Amino acid sequence: MRESLAAATFRLEGPLNMMASVVGMLARRQGETDPMSVALAEAISAGQQALADLRSMIPGETREAIGPVNLNELLRDVLDLSTGRLLAAGITVIWQPQAMLPALQGAPNKLRLLFKALIDNAIEAMNTRGCRERELTVASKARLGGIEVDVADSGPGIASAQLLKVFEPFHTTKRGGGHLGTGLSAAQQIAAEHGGFLEIEPTATRGCRVRVLLPLHRRP
Repeated sequence: MRESLAAATFRLEGPLNMMASVVGMLARRQGETDPMSVALAEAISAGQQALADLRSMIPGETREAIGPVNLNELLRDVLDLSTGRLLAAGITVIWQPQAMLPALQGAPNKLRLLFKALIDNAIEAMNTRGCRERELTVASKARLGGIEVDVADSGPGIASAQLLKVFEPFHTTKRGGGHLGTGLSAAQQIAAEHGGFLEIEPTATRGCRVRVLLPLHRRP
């Protein structure tokens, strides 16, 4: 919710500022008493007040208690939450957890948001026309001092020119106005808060593989 409201205010602020500049130009050319300029100025003022009200509703960030996390159980929970969307899109899930993983010190709710964002992105990538093979692979394994999680899909993939841009806030490769483009940037931020990082592996064929590396213990 916090990220969605922040994205909404960010998107509204740009057009309002541009309209305010245009109204200022009209006022200088036609005079401040021009009826159209006055009406536009009043509309912009109302929009700016609504934007300020929306900003005031953005909840402050709450600190979540840090504790031991069973990452396999957490990933399984996220997959269970996504079952409806996976079935509706006809996606086959390949679940490849390492049998025994060491406990990870982290914030469980934030980690759920991280992997939910990655799985949501994968579902949207595959739930398009022309995507016949629809497979989502989620794998986990222990690495020296940490845990690696791979989330791979058989969708159209990401163009090499977009590999870095997709991590920018509010950048989206999806068509239409219903995507805020905050999923990967938010996931990357959560990984960084846990002392880890995300990377997208370029693939020679179709599909996308996102690798998440998290240390067992958060660094101060």
